[in-house]
Amino acid sequence: MRFNFGTGIVIFMLLFMTALIAFVIFAHRQDVNLVHDNYYEKGVEHTRQMQIAERSAVYYGAIEINDDGNFIHIVFPAGLAHTMQNGNVLYFRPSDHLKDTSEPLNLKGNVFIGTKENLIPGRYIIKITWQINGLDYEVDKPFIIK
Repeated sequence: MRFNFGTGIVIFMLLFMTALIAFVIFAHRQDVNLVHDNYYEKGVEHTRQMQIAERSAVYYGAIEINDDGNFIHIVFPAGLAHTMQNGNVLYFRPSDHLKDTSEPLNLKGNVFIGTKENLIPGRYIIKITWQINGLDYEVDKPFIIK
């Protein structure tokens, strides 16, 4: 059998199509971690979120987060802790949304003690949300779990 120009084109096309199909199968099996599942709803409430961020900016530097090895301590200013209502702490893992966990904000004095049992070591953004007199507040602080 002679190897001519037509045979080379057919072999090239078969190899190209095989590689293309293999890539499509590979790409389809990859897990895609989106930051949010519902981008449309997040976009609609963008103005509200900006107002919450503006209201909460005064508390960003006043809230401290510490790790003692077993627990995470979030320390609030004493005046703020007594007025907070309906709080929540979200441990947001940017690299994998399946590792996100949440706890209600139950204060002991002006300190929240969070558990680390469901957290794996790595970078988190701790999102603290609460209400005061019907207004929402949110403080996001980056934190490394060791």
